[in-house]
Amino acid sequence: MRKVVATGKTIEEAVMSALVRLGVPRSQAQVRVIREPARGFLGWLGGREAEVEVTVIETPLDAAKEFLRTAISKMGLGQAVIVADDVDEEGHVKLSISADEDVLPILIGRRGATLDALQYLVNIVANRDAAEKMRFTLDAAGYRERRLESLRRLVDEAADKAVRLGRPVALDPMPRKDRKWVHAHLQARGDVVTVSEGQEPYRRVKIIPKRHDWIG
Repeated sequence: MRKVVATGKTIEEAVMSALVRLGVPRSQAQVRVIREPARGFLGWLGGREAEVEVTVIETPLDAAKEFLRTAISKMGLGQAVIVADDVDEEGHVKLSISADEDVLPILIGRRGATLDALQYLVNIVANRDAAEKMRFTLDAAGYRERRLESLRRLVDEAADKAVRLGRPVALDPMPRKDRKWVHAHLQARGDVVTVSEGQEPYRRVKIIPKRHDWIG
């Protein structure tokens, strides 16, 4: 959180001095008066200037970027650039992380596990003191788009196989969000249905052709 202490002959003068140093408009700042100005003897001798503390009001986006930069640095992965992209179909702000290529696999983790953990944390930290909540989706080097395309190919091939062979095809265990996506994706097809089976963390999706006896 950025803040400065400034002085001036009046409170307004002190505030303006602080805003210039911070480079923000008055609407993005919070002011705390530390000391009121006072006139001295004969109007000037021994007078006292006003003193204020001006703090930049941090938005959830500011907090998200700062948290990610700090977390990635403390993970020993160097400096990262955080860029806010557009908003996805769920209304989440997409944050893209740019970092050295050799640290990206560590940052992403197996099947995006590290990226998912950071995404969970950034949504908590960024909205902790926010009056208006903002939800974030985290990505690094286009991983999520590549992952989704890979999952789409895998699921379509499995569905085609189930229809061709006339029997259910079970996918490998996957996280809940991936299973949810699979169910939604295959819902558009008229030749298969899907069910989830098993216990976490081994719960998986089974794709069943509609002509299979199991359907009835």
